[in-house]
This record gives sequence, structure tokens and C-alpha cells, in this order.
Amino acid sequence: MTERTAVITGAGQGTGRAIALRFAAAGIKTMLVGRTESKLRAAADEIAALGGEASFRALDVTDDAAVAALGERLADETVDILVNCAGDWLIAHLQDTSNEQLDHILRVNLRAPYILSRVLLPNLRRSDNASIINIGSIVTSISVPTVTAYTAAKVGLKGLTGSLAAELRPERIRVVMISPGPADTPMREAASPGIDKAVLVQPETIAEMAHAVVTLPRGITTSDFTLHSLTFEPPD
Repeated sequence: MTERTAVITGAGQGTGRAIALRFAAAGIKTMLVGRTESKLRAAADEIAALGGEASFRALDVTDDAAVAALGERLADETVDILVNCAGDWLIAHLQDTSNEQLDHILRVNLRAPYILSRVLLPNLRRSDNASIINIGSIVTSISVPTVTAYTAAKVGLKGLTGSLAAELRPERIRVVMISPGPADTPMREAASPGIDKAVLVQPETIAEMAHAVVTLPRGITTSDFTLHSLTFEPPD
């Protein structure tokens, strides 16, 4: 069996890290991308200890030059899977959200997946069963107050996912968005300290779904979908 390779952003912690570990357990070679080198190194070391293979590259996904350099680093290599998982969160009323905050949320959650997908598309086209997975949010299907900037970005990501899926369908490259409800990650803990863990989706569950998507046979895809706890109740 040909070795498969995945590039995973936001791989130093939370959902991105869980996806990297799950892929590595399945024998997928992973490149871990994130801002904090120490976290990436720790994840890569854990993968190596489990018998997997991982490299890492510390960069900010909103830095166009750094993303371009990543593309140059991969050059003529094949990439079978791109997981756009890096993201950021903002809880603030509309009137309290600055232009700079809005720009940051849009750049991390929407613009970066767009640019990364474009930069790595030549590598994905070399694969015989390529996948792009965008990690979305349940806010694309329910309305939640005080997350207007984040919702705008994730709804935009949903539109990007659908349009790109249609664009790449003739090439049999699947593009799917997985939209979790509140997940048990450091980002969620920072946003909602003390939240009841029973309402959270475990990162490992999201990772299992991501693995299921990328192991579909060539030419087969699935619709975008949400994952959430049965005890999760959307706010009024």
C-alpha cells in the first residue's frame, strides 16, 4: 500500500492534534502545522513514540509568505489530505468588535483555508484519492449571539467548501466540512471556562470522523455534517 501524507493545520493542540494522532495510528504520514513549535514538537514526538511518522513546521497560517514557503518546501511531493483545522474564536457583541478583530477572525478561519487549499492544490492533484477537510462549526446551522465575526467566517468557510467541492468534483478530489458543536479543546475552555463537559464533543470523536472521510474510496464523498452532544442545547 502506498504511504499517504496529510498536512494538518492547528495540529499542536485540540482537534488538530487529535486528528494528527488518529491519522498517524492509521499509518498516514503527517506534517503538523501550527504557530507554536514546542507544541508541534511534542505532538510529533508522541506520534513517533507510537510508531508513526510526523514532521512539523511552525508558522502562522495568516502569513502569506510563510504559507507560500510551505508550498515551496513540499515542492513536487504528493499530499493526499489537507485538514484546515487552525482557527480562532471571538465572543463579543457587534458594537464591541473592532475592525482589527473582525479581520483577524476572517483571516484565520476563512482566508487561511482558502490560501492553503490553493497553495497545496498541485500537491493534492498528484494523489490518487485526495481530500480537503475543513473544520467548521455548528454555528453554520444555528444562530448564536455574540459570535457574529466567528459565525460570518465559518459560514463563509461552508460556502467555500461547497463551491470548491463542485469545482474539484471532475478531478475526484473530495472537499468536506465537519462542523462540531462545542468541543473539549483549549480554545473552548478559554472561551467558556467551567463549561459542563457533558455537552462537549471530544476531539478524538472529530478525528474519527475525519479519518472516516479520508478513507472513503476514490470517487466517493459525503455531505457536510455536524457533530454534537445529545445534551447540547443551543442558546435561545
